[in-house]
Amino acid sequence: MNFFNKYIKNIFDIKTWATNKLNDQDFMQKVNVTSSVCFELYRSIISSFLILFVPQKCDDHLCTINENLSLDDHLYSAGIVFNFMTMFLFVFLYYFEVKRENKLITYLEVNKNRAFDNDSVSNALENIAIEKRNSIYFWDKCYQISSYSTIICFTINASLSGIIVHNYYLDDRTTTTFVTNILFMAMKLIDVQNTVNSEKNIFYSAYLKTKIQYNDVDPDKMLQRFSIENDDNVEINSLDNITIKTDLLEPETK
Repeated sequence: MNFFNKYIKNIFDIKTWATNKLNDQDFMQKVNVTSSVCFELYRSIISSFLILFVPQKCDDHLCTINENLSLDDHLYSAGIVFNFMTMFLFVFLYYFEVKRENKLITYLEVNKNRAFDNDSVSNALENIAIEKRNSIYFWDKCYQISSYSTIICFTINASLSGIIVHNYYLDDRTTTTFVTNILFMAMKLIDVQNTVNSEKNIFYSAYLKTKIQYNDVDPDKMLQRFSIENDDNVEINSLDNITIKTDLLEPETK
């Protein structure tokens, strides 16, 4: 009987844990990010190696992957190099993207009851420690720089690969696959551009399907404010520097 009761209690505890996690905004956002990254990495590979994965003609047959990797001339060699460079930049882009998103999920939250403008979010950020605030700004800037670099390299790679693929044109599959692979990642880069092209304190999510903006501090990370701001015996220089004026305190009476 005790075993049965313990079993029922464990089931109840698991159900409670699952319910709490499903209602946890941070947890659900991180699950969404993890699942999205797997798909993003797949399409970045397809869209970077345009020369490798687009059907091309080698003499009288369809080129194999090994044949597509062969360096026939300077133009073809440059195309292969840009294929790998683009993939390399995409890896960095996703790294900064995930780091940024985790910082936003950890320290901030979406609060529909607060304003979403740049100044209001800046005021809200005053409620977290300065090192955490600077960490958010740092990863947001890294993501911004990485996104612009990736967009430029992707554009050059697509143009160069297009010329090479045209020279080894096989049939309609060449055009269809090439255009599809370009559009496959172009939509992602447009979304990235929209995400980073904002004011300093406007933080859009890079992964959630419904585009949201983090505009408030996560309650778990908010600095504690004491209800002593109006006390004449307390001097508040900052949230991290609270000094009690001991000379104003009356001596204890016997």
